[in-house]
Amino acid sequence: MNTEVSILHHDYPSHVSETVDERLQQLQKYYNGTVSIRALLERQADEHRVEIVTRTAKGPTLVVDSRSETFGSALDEALARMTRLLKREHDMHTTVRRRPHRATS
Repeated sequence: MNTEVSILHHDYPSHVSETVDERLQQLQKYYNGTVSIRALLERQADEHRVEIVTRTAKGPTLVVDSRSETFGSALDEALARMTRLLKREHDMHTTVRRRPHRATS
């Protein structure tokens, strides 16, 4: 799985990029069909924005966006939303659909 962390229009310390990359790697355990995950970090005036884009092998591209006054809370919220989406994708692809049982006469 590919992970990428992009920082737009602001300088975050280098450890922030490493921390975000580690947290993105943890998302893979929720859906094995994950091809790549990209995080965009941006600071706009007094708020931080975190956008996470996930490409899956079988299905749509998943996108979440979170804004908050602190970077940590914006990141946590975005990761929680992406976790829910990945679990939903996993459930959709692993649910076994069975045909109704027909009585024989």
